[in-house]
Amino acid sequence: MPTTPATVTTKGAPEPGSSARPRHVLDDAHLPVMTLRESALASNTAVMQAYVERHGMRFAPHMKTHMAPALAHRQVDAGAWGVTVASVQQAMVAWEHGLRHLLVANEVLDPAGLRWLASRRAVDPGSDVLCWVDSAVGVRAAADAARAVDGAVQVLVEVGFPGGRTGVRSPEAAMEVAEAAAGAGPGVVLRGVAGYEGGLPGVDAARAYVSGVLAVAAAVRHLVPGERALLSMGGSAWFDAVSDAVAARPADLDVLLRSGASLTHDDGFYAARTPFGRHPAEGSLRPAIEVWGRVTSCPEPGLALVAVGKRDISFDEGLPVVRQIRPGGPERLPGTPPVPGAVTVTRLDDQHCYLALAPGVALTPGDVVVFGISHPCTVFDKWRAVQVLDDDDTVLETIATWF
Repeated sequence: MPTTPATVTTKGAPEPGSSARPRHVLDDAHLPVMTLRESALASNTAVMQAYVERHGMRFAPHMKTHMAPALAHRQVDAGAWGVTVASVQQAMVAWEHGLRHLLVANEVLDPAGLRWLASRRAVDPGSDVLCWVDSAVGVRAAADAARAVDGAVQVLVEVGFPGGRTGVRSPEAAMEVAEAAAGAGPGVVLRGVAGYEGGLPGVDAARAYVSGVLAVAAAVRHLVPGERALLSMGGSAWFDAVSDAVAARPADLDVLLRSGASLTHDDGFYAARTPFGRHPAEGSLRPAIEVWGRVTSCPEPGLALVAVGKRDISFDEGLPVVRQIRPGGPERLPGTPPVPGAVTVTRLDDQHCYLALAPGVALTPGDVVVFGISHPCTVFDKWRAVQVLDDDDTVLETIATWF
């Protein structure tokens, strides 16, 4: 009896009711699809956890990169303290999926969000949920929300740099905010300081900035109750500057690193900047993300169009790169990497990718192109179903994202 074609499927998922077991990624596929290599995920998880432990730090990888609870749990299971998120809504997603150690890497001003933060320990006494603050206004808002729910907001004073993102711009301003938090009553609990070095132009500038944040952490230490204070830093480009700058930190200061893109790495922005490129003895990261698409048109010599576009793949920090070409025909035919310069992505439209083909190179409609990406954060948000592959392209599981 012939099968009945599906009427609808989630982007990235196979044909509903597909009976192929084990299933190759191209079996019953509706391209494009986004995939992750299990071997790369496992290796990157182990490399980063070993790095933070070797340098005496803790790890709270930034979940906003992928917003996939399954990936966050694998990092926590490997030893991470918890996860970082960018908003209370993201924190709620993490909480609902069982994650109880959360750092919101922003000042929170929405009363509803602050009330949620302030109520967490009443819901689960073992939880630890923190956010940043960089103004007296933020301190007052936190105190008001905490009183409304008879709870407490745990805060870190954010220290920025001139021309950078958020955060106070001087040690004096940091002290003022810390004193406001310490004096706001039991509804606001000062835990330490935080910063973000990723927007700086290089490792030397990042190291100098982190050293300054460390000095602020020491200066406000007398305002932090308890036996230990906290310093949180770390994008994915200059975290070696963090480990250098905090090497001589006080014994009662815990350092919480947040590098999120390290889990999947990439073939562009972070491949060029990873600290492991500067310190290969510390380890290495492997790109885990691929986006698979099919050639749909070869309208003129030297040009091929693939049905992958801005709706499917990141482009804000560099265009994709072609990792493999898989000729049309049998789906399981192995792919081959193109010779450097032979097949180049030159442009993306909403749903089309333009490939420039070197002289003598030809593609055929129906061929499959496997892309590597630049900047993991802006490819995950385009997918709700992401397939995890073994090295033979067998699908191991499909994970969900929650953007």
